[in-house]
Amino acid sequence: MERTFLFITLLYITLFTNVPCVALDKNASLVQDILSQTNQFRKSKGLPQLIIRRELNLIAQQHSVDMAIGSVGFGHDGFAKRNSMASKVITPLFSFAENVAYGAASARDVVTMWKNSSGHRRNMLGRYKYIGIGISRDRQGRLFYTQIFAA
Repeated sequence: MERTFLFITLLYITLFTNVPCVALDKNASLVQDILSQTNQFRKSKGLPQLIIRRELNLIAQQHSVDMAIGSVGFGHDGFAKRNSMASKVITPLFSFAENVAYGAASARDVVTMWKNSSGHRRNMLGRYKYIGIGISRDRQGRLFYTQIFAA
């Protein structure tokens, strides 16, 4: 418990000191829409709904911000680090996956993009219990999305 509290505290400090422009609440509606779209897709395949975890949202948010500001390229750079961070929140962590995207204007658009890609689709339909979603906008106004899954 103490270790988890320390991890979350450090994560908050990292997010809010390195990226002062992060607006988690600004994207709250879009995050909820992505969660809803993802869970509707899972339900259509007879799978249980994913449970959103704020700690996982923070991990996903940081990756979206990093991609949007160009500190990492678009993709999965740092995946092992995010996996390690998630293992401090979800114990024991049995499996971990992520989807990334950019440019979609709505939750429906980004979830449709993921559904139409075999690897992303497999993650969305995987045997996961938890989800984290992060969204950030770059200087050109493009949205960068990260969706992480944990079980």
